[in-house]
Amino acid sequence: SCSTIQVYYSTGYSPLAAVTQPIPNDNGGGGQFQIGILKKPTETESVVNDGYQESGIFEGQVYGGIFVEDSADGCISL
Repeated sequence: SCSTIQVYYSTGYSPLAAVTQPIPNDNGGGGQFQIGILKKPTETESVVNDGYQESGIFEGQVYGGIFVEDSADGCISL
């Protein structure tokens, strides 16, 4: 299989830039796509049941332009 996954990143109005090389990704079995970022707490044995997150930190994430592309012909739509 030639399927790969690659991560691109930018901030503000800067153009996207590749931050990883293409990584083999055999998704021939179908399944589902999950897009997200998990911020794990500190001092934890279980991400779900305990841990510590600092207060007073104003941060956020914006997901924009997320797409799944058929790149069988080698295209990359940036």
